[in-house]
Amino acid sequence: MSELEVLDPAEATFAILEELKRQRSEGVRHLYMEDSTLDNLSDLFGGTKDSKVSQVIAPKSAISTHSIPSTSTERKLPYEQKEDVKKESTVSPVMESVVAPFPPNPAFANPPSISLPKKSKEEQWAWLKDRVLNCEVCQGELNPQAKTVFGVGNLDADLFFCGEAPGAEEEMAGKPFVGPAGELLDRIISAMGLSRDSVYIGNVVNFRPRHERSYGNRPPSLEEINFCLPYLRAQLEIVKPKVLVALGKTAMDGLLGPDPKRRLGQMRGNWHQYDGMPMMVTYHPSYLLHNPSKSSKRKVWEDMLLVMEKLELQISEKQRGFFQ
Repeated sequence: MSELEVLDPAEATFAILEELKRQRSEGVRHLYMEDSTLDNLSDLFGGTKDSKVSQVIAPKSAISTHSIPSTSTERKLPYEQKEDVKKESTVSPVMESVVAPFPPNPAFANPPSISLPKKSKEEQWAWLKDRVLNCEVCQGELNPQAKTVFGVGNLDADLFFCGEAPGAEEEMAGKPFVGPAGELLDRIISAMGLSRDSVYIGNVVNFRPRHERSYGNRPPSLEEINFCLPYLRAQLEIVKPKVLVALGKTAMDGLLGPDPKRRLGQMRGNWHQYDGMPMMVTYHPSYLLHNPSKSSKRKVWEDMLLVMEKLELQISEKQRGFFQ
């Protein structure tokens, strides 16, 4: 349970203001807030999309502060056998990735044009992977010792998970979703009765966006997303999944196109279309790591139940009852 969930609105308001003052005194000036965070704040204050909280915060999705240290414990999922592990985090359940203004990068001005060779899926995938790993623009954006990250999984998968961008663990390993968020995604996939090897996992952006902080992640800019999208579209063309799952707002905006009025909380739980393909939008696993409430987990699981139904997978009563 996050700190805000145990405070009444007055206490939460005071806590937020005090933290913002402290962060400002330390020189922090920008903070990115996910749409899911704005939804939580709106719910906390008993408001709606038209509430004063939404009017003040939602249009910019950024405030002048930084993350609040959190020592929340990730709750054990009902289908897990692992013991709970208390994790220290520098990211608040309310305030997430740092955003700093970056000037336009001319390197992103000309996104790659991808025309897959008329070969087998395996040969197309190998050709595309080589193209991505040797992309000069992506290489130029890498952090020291980091690697470009390409998608992995079953090329005949019915289910394609699309994330946002690599994190610190991913850029070192050169693989998507290998950090804590990846471990949680693996458990979600397992709870669906599937395995990581049976699905395909990719990202909108193939490198970890650089920023001036020594920790945390920056959401990709629109120009970074637009540059890497042809690589993602080519992977979708190769795999041809029956269902696409967009994990988080960046993935949603990358696939559907940016819309400042679109809220992830309103989009999740409903079917959308991407290039004629059924697409489900849900929260990114990292959101659950920072917001480990039962209600948050249930929302994501409800989305996965819809995906399972679309794929005509068998669903047990135990699975339907997770997080209730």
